[in-house]
Amino acid sequence: MELIENTINLFSHFIFISLFHQLFYQLFDWSRIIKVNQDNGWRLRLFILLLSIALGYLVSNFVLDVLSFSRLIMWRN
Repeated sequence: MELIENTINLFSHFIFISLFHQLFYQLFDWSRIIKVNQDNGWRLRLFILLLSIALGYLVSNFVLDVLSFSRLIMWRN
């Protein structure tokens, strides 16, 4: 049972991280915020990756906690 929960958690983290990564690339016009040139292009990509990991992990944990809490409430009754 623990293996299944850990697999679901890992899958959820990957889904939300990739979702945020795609959103940050497609939603924001980074050239308006940061002057993008050849020197700092890799820094911007690294920043987007780290920001995607941080927010994706945070949202994934929130969703998993809400699901866990709702499951706990349903089994208590």
